[in-house]
Amino acid sequence: MKYTGGAVILFGGGTEVAVAQTRVSTREVVLAAVGLFTEYGFERTTMDGIATATGVSRRSLFRRFGSKEDILFSEHDELFTTVVRYLDASPDDPLSAVRSAARMVFQGYLRDPGITLPRYHLVRAHPRLRDREVAMTARYQSAFSHYLTERVGTGLSLASGVVAASVIAAHNHVLRSWLRDPDEGVDAVWARFDDAMAYVSTAARPLLEPGAGAQSDRVLVALYPSGTDNGEVLRRIGSALDSDAT
Repeated sequence: MKYTGGAVILFGGGTEVAVAQTRVSTREVVLAAVGLFTEYGFERTTMDGIATATGVSRRSLFRRFGSKEDILFSEHDELFTTVVRYLDASPDDPLSAVRSAARMVFQGYLRDPGITLPRYHLVRAHPRLRDREVAMTARYQSAFSHYLTERVGTGLSLASGVVAASVIAAHNHVLRSWLRDPDEGVDAVWARFDDAMAYVSTAARPLLEPGAGAQSDRVLVALYPSGTDNGEVLRRIGSALDSDAT
């Protein structure tokens, strides 16, 4: 028996039989890698060691992931693709769609503490991993900002960027609180997340929908030559108000 190209070839009676190798899921690889990183340290763990622990060939492991960092964050690479597809297809208003997308990301962390919690401690201990996490966060923020700009118009691109950054900040605020106290009940965590998103929405909607936050009081500046009589001043102010109303 030998391995070739990810399949098992059995030789018997002059006949070769190919048996497809069972594909190890991304989650299984990440769980095994996180266990090795935690037990032996991130730097001391090798791709060969992960390959042995998962039963995946070294060649296949490198082809699927590329590096230890890629393994550690691979599930979120997949989630990012899912989130972008969701935004592209969402029928909701732009702000609601981004809130739902942020909820998907939060769920990605919360549903698998066996990966999320040890990864949190690894990231805190290794600057290289912190840089990777920062880059991942920036990628989500950029995707949210780009989506909002496309939906509300380029004239509000600055507002879109501010709102995207606010959504990410609120998401991370609740996430870090849970990571520091993972024994908090799931319902309580989700309640805090929803409160945070509602807070952002209240502040963000007038930015993305300027008319929704318009105030009835306006400031009018009228210019007129020195010595103009009061009647002419009032006429000019009235004309300016009529023009502004139209």
